[in-house]
Amino acid sequence: MGYGIMPYLVNVNVLRSPHTYTDDAEDFLAWVQDRHCKDDEYGPTRESLREMFFGEPLTGSQGHVYGYTLEALCKTFGGHLSNSCWYPAPSSWFDTVRDALAEVGVRFDPNDLIYSGPPVKLPPIDDFPVIGCLRRDEATPVAEALDAADLSAISDPGVAESVAELHGWLKKCKDDKDDEMNSFDLVCFYY
Repeated sequence: MGYGIMPYLVNVNVLRSPHTYTDDAEDFLAWVQDRHCKDDEYGPTRESLREMFFGEPLTGSQGHVYGYTLEALCKTFGGHLSNSCWYPAPSSWFDTVRDALAEVGVRFDPNDLIYSGPPVKLPPIDDFPVIGCLRRDEATPVAEALDAADLSAISDPGVAESVAELHGWLKKCKDDKDDEMNSFDLVCFYY
């Protein structure tokens, strides 16, 4: 199937202390663990979810487990965005889209979607998932540049569709309300 982006619209502040955004933290954590812990060597563990949910020190050394734990929290507290134009997407696709954006006057490197780093501190991840985060204040100027650009000048239909989908992601960050609880960021996982 190949590699691709899994994008989520989520409030990064919630990811930093998820337990404070629930009424009954222990029951909610148990529900999240039951939903996401499947004894998969690449998935979150009950312990990694507990640590990240309560903001405890991370005791494990397998960075990928915490990367997928972060994704489970994004699924729980955020929303998955359509990624049909970015999954599958080989790493060379990011440069192709970057070059097309530059041709229409938009300065944005899609590699930032996955290489800018996670929004919370995690142990080093040796392989996958690769994680990036664009905060709302970072996404807004890019969305506005895309709003102003003549995107019809992108002649390759596949690139144009990827740009349109990316534009949609960034607009969702930009267009949300300007208060802490209704302000969303873009967190992306590449695997």
